[in-house]
Amino acid sequence: MIRNALYVLAIAASAAFAICTVPAKAESTLDRILKDKKIRITAEVTSPPFGILDQSGQPDGSEIAVARQLAKDLGVELELVQVTAPQRIPALLSGRADVAISSLSITVDRAKTVAFANPHGVLSVVITASEKTAIKAAADLAGKRIAITRATLEEATVPKIAPNDAKLVFFDDIAATIQALLSGQVDAAAFSAFAAKSIADRNPDMKLENKFTVATAYYAAAIRQGDQELLRFLNTWVFLRTQDGTLASIYEKYTGVKLGALPVF
Repeated sequence: MIRNALYVLAIAASAAFAICTVPAKAESTLDRILKDKKIRITAEVTSPPFGILDQSGQPDGSEIAVARQLAKDLGVELELVQVTAPQRIPALLSGRADVAISSLSITVDRAKTVAFANPHGVLSVVITASEKTAIKAAADLAGKRIAITRATLEEATVPKIAPNDAKLVFFDDIAATIQALLSGQVDAAAFSAFAAKSIADRNPDMKLENKFTVATAYYAAAIRQGDQELLRFLNTWVFLRTQDGTLASIYEKYTGVKLGALPVF
């Protein structure tokens, strides 16, 4: 029933806006999605548990599941646009994707270029290293090599707390950041707490542990600024799928953590 209501809402939002606009408005992103019966959503598949490739090589993860639910409720085909972390916003702005759903944390800098829907998840950034590495707080990063993935919450937060003599090493995707840590190229790395757990579980011989939490942030779907009809639909969709427990169920399934109350704009 909710799915049908959401589809009707999408049609009504588009139609109502058209009726009230004189002269006739240009086709909106929501109009095109409904007309073409296809939505293009970013998929970052190297960031567990948000986006991964399953054993058969197919995209999976919590954000992939959210994207699939959104497409299902719209009654349209889903086209996943595979990106790395630095490519998420460029893919959106260039028109390759209609929506970015790739654990994109809400920040002031990002809000200057994209519009965020209400959040549907929360994540923390942690510093991860071998249990033998003496790190307990930010001050202990002095003189150490720290791997960070570009265009992530890690890049936005770790440099702010790192001592001046910490050696920050940046990589273009999380796979390269992971490899740098596992190979000993760096002393520690910054990841989401969920990704850090996944990495530690898959590499038990490394005896990795989280040293401390750097920051916590909410993440949300992002769209191009000016796509007001699509933004209104997404906010309504997030509200309804939060109320019926769908988004919380997806979050808990992939992270193993219950999703608490989320703020709204």
